[in-house]
Amino acid sequence: MSPPLKCTALFIGAVAACPSLAIAAHEANFTGPLVTPAVNSMPVGMTNIEPYLIHTNTRGAYTNAGDRKERDPTMRQWQLAVPMTYALTDTASVQLTLNASRTSGEGMHTDGMRMGDTAVRVQQRLRAPDADGQGLVLAVALAQRLPTGTYHGLDTNPLNGTGNGAMRTTIAFGAQQLYGLDDGRAVRWRSQLAWSPSPGRIGVRDTSVYGTEHGFRGHARLGQAWNASVAAEYALDARWVLVGEAIWNRASAVELTDRRGNGSRRIAPSQDLSFAPAVEYHFNPTMGLIAGVQFTVAGRNTADYVAPQVALNMVF
Repeated sequence: MSPPLKCTALFIGAVAACPSLAIAAHEANFTGPLVTPAVNSMPVGMTNIEPYLIHTNTRGAYTNAGDRKERDPTMRQWQLAVPMTYALTDTASVQLTLNASRTSGEGMHTDGMRMGDTAVRVQQRLRAPDADGQGLVLAVALAQRLPTGTYHGLDTNPLNGTGNGAMRTTIAFGAQQLYGLDDGRAVRWRSQLAWSPSPGRIGVRDTSVYGTEHGFRGHARLGQAWNASVAAEYALDARWVLVGEAIWNRASAVELTDRRGNGSRRIAPSQDLSFAPAVEYHFNPTMGLIAGVQFTVAGRNTADYVAPQVALNMVF
């Protein structure tokens, strides 16, 4: 039996949900890329909602040596992720991200749509853009992952696992800058660097997302995690924008200990590199649609996946 698929759109602390106020510059609008989160702030009192629909296909896996192995049959997951952001001030915002998913593969499927882990994120802008919207923007964020998804006690269906059981905290630093080009078009780049300390030990029983089986009684100790991403958006005109993005994730080893005296085992550290090209279409300055695909190009001890996705960015 295989563990459930990992959420590809949401990294540690759900920092990848990316609401962004559309920015007018040289008659251009931006929703933000698929993964790298917003850096600039909205005016106080404004709300941003950006539901994502993601279809992840796990095609194989990367070994410890980095070699790719095919998987047959393919594991598939439908995921709905909904980040909701509210501007507390002109420089600070709070975000709540809810998500649910359904996974199928190897003749099994999740028992309906099941809630995943929830995330709360607070961001403070450190440096504002220039009056014309250009200039370097900097921000720092603190995110808390809440274990609302099931991760153990899965009985005979490991695909029902939608969380990891950990109260994981993430600290992130983001930067972005907008450039108006001589031809009237605009380019915006955005990046993020995030670190999550070890959340410590969590209890684990029976079948779990950590590969344990029925009768297991013990705990798992998760290690640190890191994330880095960079994205660029090129505005063709006021409605159409082309997006390119690269994302790197790394998670330390997980130590599993059986309290019944059966010893312990170690889940090796993992990392992956993925790309996420996309296209944006803007109905108006406060509503835009982004569609693209995130796919792995390298990794170690992790899944090889392709994840088409679409999101509707709305500012109120």
